[in-house]
Amino acid sequence: MILPKNEGEIILKKASLALVLAIVLLLTACGGGAPAGDGNAAAPKDLVVAFGSEPVTLDPQDTSDGISNNANELIFDKLVTLDKNNNIVPQLATEWTTAPNGKKITFKLREGAKFQDGTPVNAEAVKFTFDRVINKENKLNRYSLYAEFIDKVNVDSEYQISFDLKFPFGPALITFAHTNGGIHSPKNVKEKGKDVGKSPVGSGPYKLKNWIPGDKVVFEANPDYWGDKPKMNTITFKTVAENSARSIMLETGEADIIVPVVTTDVERLKANDKIKINVEPSSRNLYMSINTTRAPFDNAKVRQALNYAVDKETIVKKIMSGQAKVSEAAIGDLVWGYSSVGAYPYDPEKAKQLLAEAGVAPGTTIKLWTPDGRYLMDRQIAEFIQGNLQAVGFKVDYRKWEFGAFQEATRDPKAEFNLALNSWGTSTNDADWGLRPILMTKGASNYSKLSNPEIDALIDKGMKTANADERKKVYGDALKQIKEQAPWIFLLDYKQTTGYQSSLENVYNWNNERLILRDVVKK
Repeated sequence: MILPKNEGEIILKKASLALVLAIVLLLTACGGGAPAGDGNAAAPKDLVVAFGSEPVTLDPQDTSDGISNNANELIFDKLVTLDKNNNIVPQLATEWTTAPNGKKITFKLREGAKFQDGTPVNAEAVKFTFDRVINKENKLNRYSLYAEFIDKVNVDSEYQISFDLKFPFGPALITFAHTNGGIHSPKNVKEKGKDVGKSPVGSGPYKLKNWIPGDKVVFEANPDYWGDKPKMNTITFKTVAENSARSIMLETGEADIIVPVVTTDVERLKANDKIKINVEPSSRNLYMSINTTRAPFDNAKVRQALNYAVDKETIVKKIMSGQAKVSEAAIGDLVWGYSSVGAYPYDPEKAKQLLAEAGVAPGTTIKLWTPDGRYLMDRQIAEFIQGNLQAVGFKVDYRKWEFGAFQEATRDPKAEFNLALNSWGTSTNDADWGLRPILMTKGASNYSKLSNPEIDALIDKGMKTANADERKKVYGDALKQIKEQAPWIFLLDYKQTTGYQSSLENVYNWNNERLILRDVVKK
């Protein structure tokens, strides 16, 4: 029988209501009278994190930027890692021993861990990962991080791996704890080849779901993770270059976490009881690389003049609102091996004098490049420096870039910039990695293109010296030489500022500015 439309709707509604009541009664009976909602209290949820730029690659051994490393910490496990207090703790390795002569480290691996493609995590996979990065022909960005001290990788048994070292290397364990030590699925690398950075497979608690360039990267829970089960269904990295836009997203609830927090918004956000702001120490500095291969900046006197020309105190007080401090060395004071060599004071007259002595005519053009949104207040600081340089007679050709394009352009051996705003987070918290990649002639991130035999020799000696006191003295001498050579305009040491919803727990950063999201709980 065909019912009239309205009568049919009434009967359907009554039937639906009866069905709902039946289901409620059944659930109440099964639940033993437990309060409604208790069963969902710990249910995984979705987390949205807004960053100033997007990851560059999800291949840990080819990664040099912090946001890619934040992502890789979700996808990949390492032999060892750091806890909340920056102590080295087990991850894929359950224990390790170092030979008495310091030239061999042996790790025992946990059994039963699997990659996200179902293949086993074993000694062969660890060997595959490290053999790949220390093979110079692969041209991976983090070749020098490991190849400088690893001589040979040995499979001792299915679940034991050992590393023969070229020399006793003090920071070896912390270097294995570096995000760049993430262990790949060999099967996936062989299948994906050079595209592995867009299609990664690790053994971590989250796996890549999708990546929309310029918009977002989405990670989903790995249901087969060997460790504690993922706390979230998904974690989304949103790319939001505009500082104020990130703050608004936090206030409206569109974002759960924002990094970094623009300095001008910190106090306002602190006053919001639904938001928390973490301001933590950081090993990250900010500096202006000076292209030492291009005249007149191949002259150390001219580079020193640039340092006198820039008002760092005003940058820290006015632009950074005190969320940083003026750099007193090429590495920050949280980094092992640091010693203060003093900052160049703001002295524009001294700058003009040195420029005149070096024969640099007023009106000389200087090309200044900066990323926009990658580092806290990067564009604003670059624009301020532009004004400082104009005040001492330069004509400044200013250009801002999207971060990925900026990195590619500054790495070009034929790059035409004179100044490029860069930042370095010493992710091992040791002076070796604070100096070697960015100031040695062959450093993969030596954007100033500095080539100084004395500095090279000191950094190399520091890496290979076993005695801690001797190492500190070597690095002290290196820092003095670096200041004199002035390959950078030394600017500031950052503090880490992270904003997040007060409903979140376990939001923290390591000293190396890595935002750790594995343990975040959303209430």
